Amino acid sequence: MRAEIIFIGTELLLGQIVNSNAVFLGQELISLGIDCYFQTIVGDNKDRIKEAFEIAIKRSDLIITTGGLGPTSDDLTTECLAEFFGEELVLDEKILQHIQNLFDKYNKKMAESNKKQALRPKSANILFNSAGTAPGIIWQKTFNEKQKIILTFPGVPTEVKIMWGEIAKPFLIDFLQSQNKNSEKLYFKELKFYGIGESDLAEKVQDLLDQNDPTTAPLAGQDECRLRIATKAINEEIANQKISEVESIIQKRVGQFIYGINQETLESVLIEKLKYKKQTIALAESCTGGLISKRLTDIPGSSVCIGLNIITYSNESKISLLKVKPQTLNEFGAVSEQTVLEMSAGIINLAKSDWALAVSGVAGPTGKPIGEIFLALINADNSFQEVKKLQLGNRSRKEIRWKTSQEALAWILKTI
Repeated sequence: MRAEIIFIGTELLLGQIVNSNAVFLGQELISLGIDCYFQTIVGDNKDRIKEAFEIAIKRSDLIITTGGLGPTSDDLTTECLAEFFGEELVLDEKILQHIQNLFDKYNKKMAESNKKQALRPKSANILFNSAGTAPGIIWQKTFNEKQKIILTFPGVPTEVKIMWGEIAKPFLIDFLQSQNKNSEKLYFKELKFYGIGESDLAEKVQDLLDQNDPTTAPLAGQDECRLRIATKAINEEIANQKISEVESIIQKRVGQFIYGINQETLESVLIEKLKYKKQTIALAESCTGGLISKRLTDIPGSSVCIGLNIITYSNESKISLLKVKPQTLNEFGAVSEQTVLEMSAGIINLAKSDWALAVSGVAGPTGKPIGEIFLALINADNSFQEVKKLQLGNRSRKEIRWKTSQEALAWILKTI
């Protein structure tokens, strides 16, 4: 089955919102073994929406739309579909009552325009939206003697996910099984790398990148590298066997740079490692402003590994909280090996943790040299005590802070 997704909304074209629905639906289609060859973004214009439908219906079996199901005059999806297929719109009384109940629940008066959301093409079925007032439709339609499936969703990502999980996905699974019980699905595994550049990685696995099955493809990452191994198979066991053969080759060549798989991140792997070792870590951050702490505490269950993290941005806070010596700051400055060592000693004494990391640097755009960062990592008995200096160059403030957090997390993970 070939799928095509049409994202409707002028705000998407203008870059005013991030199209997270593209990521979610793309991944979900892959999991069902449905090929998605095209994705289109079109503004709130009736002629252009119809043109997008006309192109999609000719080359795809499953057409999915998001957006354009609201109550306002620029919400045109259902109307355009009905006109395109020459079918009248009818009022669905059950959906109208559902919308009315939602307004009653919050003691609000329903505007007349909301009735528009209860309209559907006469032969279409409702794709119920339990999370909002905008239902979609499930429409099995014959076009040029071929069966087509049309699914429409509102643009709100949370509603898309709920409607997909509750109705659309089960519907598609049943449909696919009825068509072919032995159909192949796409399986994949993603390897995450840190400490090796994209070009170097590609060079070491070029022969694998040239293979057709399984395919190995490099993926763009934010200051890290990824390789996706993918194959089609009738079941997971066969797929895993094929993927494992390629993964084994990659492990032998560049395994020292692999830190995780699939949805794992440096911070999630680090937290799991700390849990496994029953160890804790404390952080004293200056130039990163708590970014490393945020990334770690975003991971559920991180509280067992983290008891105390501090942002000591000013010299005064470094002195009063971490007991950095004034003469150290006067002689060497806040951005120095000596200062971060004293910061790490101060935080580990406060937190009574197994490990402590301190960071200080010049994130810019003022101060020199921009991108000069010092990291200190120590353990409780001082058997490990190291400083790392980074020269990240004249990047943006945001990029410097992110890159610093990546380097810090990777260094801690590798060390422990």
